[in-house]
Amino acid sequence: MVSEDTSTHESGPAEAPLKETAGFTKRRRGPLTSMLALTALVSLAVGAGIGYAIAHASGSTNATTSGSAPSLAGVSEDTVCKLVNDAMQQQLSIREMSPMSEENGGASCYLMMTEDGAAEPAGFVVAFYPTTASLQQTVDGTDVIPEKAEPLLIEGRAAARQVLYGDAWKAQLTIDVGDGATLYVERFGPKDSLSERELRRSVDDLAASVLKGQNA
Repeated sequence: MVSEDTSTHESGPAEAPLKETAGFTKRRRGPLTSMLALTALVSLAVGAGIGYAIAHASGSTNATTSGSAPSLAGVSEDTVCKLVNDAMQQQLSIREMSPMSEENGGASCYLMMTEDGAAEPAGFVVAFYPTTASLQQTVDGTDVIPEKAEPLLIEGRAAARQVLYGDAWKAQLTIDVGDGATLYVERFGPKDSLSERELRRSVDDLAASVLKGQNA
């Protein structure tokens, strides 16, 4: 387990991908500012460096040995949505999934819990960045107030989690998956629509599910 909390979600079938939804989400995370590009890199550095030591020493998570820690490689637009298995899609009540290729070899999957065109969208993003250069494009152009990155372990991997508050509330998790690559998981929803605990718990749980699936 990644944390002591466990999340509960209503079940619902995932429908066919809709490119319009992906476009909306992509614009929401488009490169309108440079500040939060640095935020993603700082979060990764914290997770991959002192984060591991702090989380391990505090006993806040259950670490696996380095030899058993799962890794990712070769994720593309064709395979990125498959990182989230059917059971997890149902648990998260995912309605739509839309894959998208990123610059420098990255790939993202947008998993929407709301219908296309919703005034206040909610859902998740799962992305794979093979290099630090590809991670730099993870920029949020909205007016947000970020919390300090929290170091932790996810399935034996050093990670850093950050919560951002604005018109939308988000929990962003960057995980070192080896060979310079990064797994990025985000949960977003309208302001005040979910608790801070649920933000953190849901993004942790989804990241753990992805890594467990790769390890299996």
